[in-house]
Order: sequence, then C-alpha cells, then structure tokens
Amino acid sequence: MNTIHDLGGMDGFTLKERDQGFPLKEDWERQVWGFALALWAKAIPGYTDGMSRAHIERLSPELYISMPYYAKWLQAQENALIAGGLVSREELDDPEGPVNMPGLGSFVPAGPADVTAFLTGDTSYEVPATTEPGYAIGDDVVVTNEHPTWHTRQPRYLRGHRGVIHKHHGVHILEDELPENRHPGPQHLYTVMFTARELWGERGHKNDRIFAELTEFHIEPAN
Repeated sequence: MNTIHDLGGMDGFTLKERDQGFPLKEDWERQVWGFALALWAKAIPGYTDGMSRAHIERLSPELYISMPYYAKWLQAQENALIAGGLVSREELDDPEGPVNMPGLGSFVPAGPADVTAFLTGDTSYEVPATTEPGYAIGDDVVVTNEHPTWHTRQPRYLRGHRGVIHKHHGVHILEDELPENRHPGPQHLYTVMFTARELWGERGHKNDRIFAELTEFHIEPAN
C-alpha cells in the first residue's frame, strides 16, 4: 500500500523522541512486549501472528504517526485476537464486564518456560518446497512495480529497482494480504542486495548496500 504506514525512504520522519534510545523504558511497554511474546510462543487456534503488520496498517494515518511504538503493537495484537474470534471489541472496551470464553479445547496458554524456549530456540518458518527456486545467487532481478491497496511486504522504495540475489531462504508463507482468489500461496524467499546509488541516486554512498527479504512474487528477471 502507499499510505503513511510505509515510511521507508521518506524524508522528514523519525522515531518519536520518547521511543529513541533504550527500548521498553516504561512498565506498560514491558507488559505489551510480554503479552506479545506469550501470544507468539504458543500457537493459539484462530490467532495469526504473521499478520501483525497488516493489523498495524489498519490504524488511521493520524494515529499511526502519533502513537507510541508499543501502543501500535498492542493495537495490532488486539486486532489479531478479534479477527481470530478470541475476544470481542466490547470485551476489550469493558474489561470489568462479561467475558465469553472461546472454545480452545485442551489449549494451555504459554508460560514463562514456553516464552524462554521461543526466544532461545532456533525457530524457522520455512515450509516444504513443492517447486524449484526460480533464481540463483548472483542473478539480477527487478522488484515489480506494483502498488496494491492491501498490505504487502514489498517496500515502496524498492519497487522498480534492480538488485542481485544474495541468499535463498527456502519456501515461506506469503504474508501479503491479497484477495483469496489472487493469492499465489507459499513462495521462495530471497535476500536481495541493492546499491545505495540504485535506490537513492547521488544521495546514496557509492559503497553502501541495502539488503531486503523479498519473495518470488515480488521480483522478476532483470532484462
């Protein structure tokens, strides 16, 4: 999407002063971080952690540029839980009111040991490949110049620019929020290297390189 939520490469925007420096300075930020870790550490039926960024992009532009960083995280997790049918907006707005318990069967929420295992484990989100990769290390590619109205993991400042395949990471779930009838399914994932001059022109230092993770859905062969 081309909204204010994609700030990469734009002039005049930086982290709010309160969000600079050491993270998690305030107690509520630490609680949000712990809440997010507990959600990520153990798969909850109906909850999809990969769409957290998409949920953040549902914030109105005026809220997105004014909210503290971890407030956006909290909003994203709330929206993900609502979308999964695990909680309602009415319950969140009235925490002292009635609560409807979702049917989660034998599910047990994550505890400290689960979170520790999640943080220290070698977790991979790679899924089995059913196709061969379309690109090899060293191949020249161009980022497709698409401007969707939905959530995409393709940064705006890379679109239409030329890079080189630096690394292949196997096949992963495509987290772009495409309409179901247009979704291509899991995709080969690559690290693509760009020169700063390719992206920023003369403002880019000739020795600087930028690395971005892009799927085959986001790139095409360079002519």
